[in-house]
Amino acid sequence: MTESTKVEGRLVALHWPREAVESTMAVDTTKLQEATAEIEDCSGVTHRVEVLAGWDADYLVGKDVVTSTTADGIVLSEKAE
Repeated sequence: MTESTKVEGRLVALHWPREAVESTMAVDTTKLQEATAEIEDCSGVTHRVEVLAGWDADYLVGKDVVTSTTADGIVLSEKAE
């Protein structure tokens, strides 16, 4: 596995930090949360990337996603068709 800031591919897994999982009602749902994304690119290589994602981003697992670098960090989003 490799680390990269610009990755496109299928989201294989999204790992939330234990603190975020245990504090479901204390999380500010308007802000992006830190998570670790496992993204498989078109050549079959899986990249493990520390990202910022919306609290409801679990729906992206199995879908095509892209990461982009912002001033706040690397943001995970669904790839536009």
